[in-house]
Amino acid sequence: MKNATKHADELKSLCRKLMREHKPDAELQPQDALWALVRGAMSYDVADGRAEDAIKVIQKEFVDLNELRVGTELEVQDLLGVRYPKIEERVKLITSALNAIFEKEHTLSLDRLKDVSRRDARQFLRDLPEMTPFVEAYVMLFSFGGHAFPLDEGMLEYLRDDEIVEESTPAEEAQKFVEHHLKAEEMFPFYVALRAASADGSKGKKKAKA
Repeated sequence: MKNATKHADELKSLCRKLMREHKPDAELQPQDALWALVRGAMSYDVADGRAEDAIKVIQKEFVDLNELRVGTELEVQDLLGVRYPKIEERVKLITSALNAIFEKEHTLSLDRLKDVSRRDARQFLRDLPEMTPFVEAYVMLFSFGGHAFPLDEGMLEYLRDDEIVEESTPAEEAQKFVEHHLKAEEMFPFYVALRAASADGSKGKKKAKA
């Protein structure tokens, strides 16, 4: 990315600013990795409340995630609502990833990843079918305390508007940029802060100038 040093300084400044304005209500509470995968898949580009409502539906309608795994994609889509943004994409990710985990691990569990390096754990997640950078980073951050930053389009647009990354920067490259220039302990509070800022209509530099 052009002017990486300049952008890195601006990123750190934004991080400090947003973490003051949108400080998390609580510390990071580790999630079960499989549920983090499902929650991450339902979270990108939608409000937290809507994603949580979807999780409640899943918990109510399915005995466990193994039952969700063997459910048909159409069945899950109907339960969650066809008006949920990108519902086909999300359900395909969830069912494909859960089935791949079951086939690879011979059980529906990611507990083995607790005993491998975080690099290997992240590569395992990246290799799952239909996986996206947001979801694998979400699982790493919320389940394994990894140095990972889930970044959806709304959050990316905020970084673009604040001139932290260029307009042409794709989400995956921006995610790596944030992870490279911020500390591991900043990942969770900055994720919460940036997600809140991008959701509440805060204006970045470009919009403020318009």
